[in-house]
Amino acid sequence: MQSSSSSSSHSQSQSQSQSENLKTAVLELEELRRWEETKEAQYNSCTGHRRFPPACLNLLKNISGNFFCVDCEASNPQWATVTYGGLICLQCSGKHRQLGVQMSVVRSITMDSWTHKNVLAMLEGGNKQLGDFFSRHGLSSSETHSHSPTINTSAHTHSSHDDSNVNAIVDRYQTNAALFYKKNLSDHVDRVEKSGEYKGRDHSRKKNQKNKNSSNRRGRKQLRAEGGKEVEVKV
Repeated sequence: MQSSSSSSSHSQSQSQSQSENLKTAVLELEELRRWEETKEAQYNSCTGHRRFPPACLNLLKNISGNFFCVDCEASNPQWATVTYGGLICLQCSGKHRQLGVQMSVVRSITMDSWTHKNVLAMLEGGNKQLGDFFSRHGLSSSETHSHSPTINTSAHTHSSHDDSNVNAIVDRYQTNAALFYKKNLSDHVDRVEKSGEYKGRDHSRKKNQKNKNSSNRRGRKQLRAEGGKEVEVKV
């Protein structure tokens, strides 16, 4: 009984801590938004430096999969592909830079300046989410590695940071599937930003699911004429 009670108490404490952290993160995001709207920020866009907000960073670290590089699985990644909302290690960040900013915008979590939208992209993205997407399209790091003709697997089985391995994995960001993910994340972040004060990942996902269900219901009710009769069109 004591063990069960202790576990429940710990869970409640953890939930309360996360809730408090979200509240602080919301304040940080609003401060960053207001700063960007000031004339000072507009005139000093090249020199104004805004670090990744601390409470937002705590949220980012707690997103599933974010303790490991999304490309090579190195631990504690300190760089980000903002375009995909994923965390990457130093070596993989160099490979992303080689793709060009039109494919992947790279930022250091600790050293670079961050905009309100950049931070939202990271909080609404996540390594597990991105990794799962790649897996569904046959583009997971293991699958990309095994199907690459340029990799000598017998010579590099224990090197997650081998250059040829990383090159093959990063190539997946140039696929149509990756472009689809990139656009959808960007559109999603735009909607979250326009909705006003940030309310967290769970809220935005519930809202998206509600909108999706509503859209599906409208689609099922849509009618079309066929053979002089009206029939229901299901989506």
